[in-house]
Amino acid sequence: MPLIDEVSRDDTPWFSNLLKSRFTPTTCGLMREVDTGNEPYHFISINEFEMWLSELENLVGNPLGRKIAHAASESEEYRLSHTSEEMPNPMFKKMAKRFEWINKNWEIRGLGKLELMKVESDATKLMIHNRAHSALSAGWAAATQEFLTNSRFRFHWTDDGNAECLVTLELDPRHIPKAMKVDHRWRDNSKSDPVAEGMHPLELAHHDFAGVWSIDGVRMMGISRDMFLRFEESVMPQLLETTSMNTNTFTWDTLQDKERQKIWTGFAEASKIRFLATDQMVLIAEPNHWIHVGHRFLTRTGLGGVTSVEEIDDNGGVKLHLSKLFHPAIVAGVLSAAWERSEGRPSKLMWCCSHNGHIIQISSLYDLA
Repeated sequence: MPLIDEVSRDDTPWFSNLLKSRFTPTTCGLMREVDTGNEPYHFISINEFEMWLSELENLVGNPLGRKIAHAASESEEYRLSHTSEEMPNPMFKKMAKRFEWINKNWEIRGLGKLELMKVESDATKLMIHNRAHSALSAGWAAATQEFLTNSRFRFHWTDDGNAECLVTLELDPRHIPKAMKVDHRWRDNSKSDPVAEGMHPLELAHHDFAGVWSIDGVRMMGISRDMFLRFEESVMPQLLETTSMNTNTFTWDTLQDKERQKIWTGFAEASKIRFLATDQMVLIAEPNHWIHVGHRFLTRTGLGGVTSVEEIDDNGGVKLHLSKLFHPAIVAGVLSAAWERSEGRPSKLMWCCSHNGHIIQISSLYDLA
């Protein structure tokens, strides 16, 4: 996400006010959606998300489109079933009014615009205009139609590679349990996390057109932590004993599950590669500058924030304290990339957590002569 220090000249304050009313920034650096039980959201450019997923697929050695589509579908089903907003139930044009209700939320999250194209006995077709990521959009669309019709569907999608995605749904007679809550696998700081003061991270959001908004000309979308957790669970069975992940660069000290350690390493490596592919500059003159780095690259996108720093060696090594995180592996990837961009050499990172929050320790991968 680009760094913005100037006031936008072509702003849309009505839309940024809408975002600010829906997503609450906290002192720990998260952004929580007020409508669905304070679920944390991460805001990322669509291009950077596509790069992250592509790198993860390379690391895992398998395409993950179907996995992330079904994770998105389950997550959206859970979100819709727990929303506090009441769905319209008019006598006339009921389905059209309901799609209008759905699209208001899609617009806030930057997902595009959903349209019901055709309903037949054997299939239903949905068109997503100005779609975000194709697989994610297909999953979100399928869950929406299931919610609106109280039915289950198999689904597949075709993408024009530009702006539209056609989703085809076929009735599924199997009994499929409802999506249940997925708990994260780490401990955050147990203290409360009040609303943050100061400028809202989405203050300079600009509404471009239906379902599309940007910051500094870069299209953004919001993804819930629930979706990431479901995606993590779905990918883990594909990580066989032969799946190789670099264990020298990331150590998950309080995570016992070996398969989960692998997928967290994959998440972190993909995040690091994505960050290093950008032209972001990181300048660290003293350890406390890491607090600003945390604000710039974590807090502004809803990933968390660095609360304090300790110097651990004379070669740039630091111990970072963080209270609550969107996902430790995503944060670890960003921070290790920032360290490498600042120090100009490979890093190693160790993470652990307790009721006091998270500790991320970063130092040089190799001993310096």
